Amino acid sequence: MDVRAMLEDDVAALGGAPKKSMKDFVVQKIATFIATGILKVGDPLPSERELASALSVSRETVRGAILILSTHGILSVVHGTRTVVASEDVGELAVQAARYRDIAAYSLDNVHEARLLIEAQVVRAATLKMEPSTLDYLHKSIAAQEAACDDPVRFLICDREFHTAIYRSSGNAVLADMAADLYSYLLSHRRRVVSQPGSIATSIADHRMILSGLETRDPDAAAAAFAVHETRIYTTTKLLFS
Repeated sequence: MDVRAMLEDDVAALGGAPKKSMKDFVVQKIATFIATGILKVGDPLPSERELASALSVSRETVRGAILILSTHGILSVVHGTRTVVASEDVGELAVQAARYRDIAAYSLDNVHEARLLIEAQVVRAATLKMEPSTLDYLHKSIAAQEAACDDPVRFLICDREFHTAIYRSSGNAVLADMAADLYSYLLSHRRRVVSQPGSIATSIADHRMILSGLETRDPDAAAAAFAVHETRIYTTTKLLFS
């Protein structure tokens, strides 16, 4: 599956309608990062090069998407400075933005239990159905994560792309949709967690274990690695509220 197909799959699986250009898909990606709390008002956007690497698209595509978002007043572009998030009012640009707000109404314990159940089904299916091109994409994603080891926001962008690529590969749009919703729970607080020393390195190590299970076509190993990773997310997030 090439990058365009993966982006189209992402939009379709998450309840949207595919549009005509890669630029439009990137607009939705960035708007979704804002809707889910990965990016907040006042945050500088990763550079064009960094976003292009994280999303596996060209810098020209990223530049065009930024221009569109700036015309909507969502991003502020000032020559000679970093582009920053100017508004969280992404409207219909994000993929099902309202659902991301709704998921925040549930308790952390309930979301954790649901993620364990749904992600186990998703990753088992993905292990058997994933195409070689997607495995290659996941390797590139981990490389992009390592390049973002000192940048929590950029890491979370890469992290979301890693997870949703696996969800899409399950072949079940409903499960992919549900898994993506649950993944987005309390992402604004996850920023604080991944800012702690060693947190990003630990997450990348978890991702490598997940990818190992996927590559060996071992559903049990991949599901177990996912469970370890999700439990770590749950534990570290819960510590923020203790």
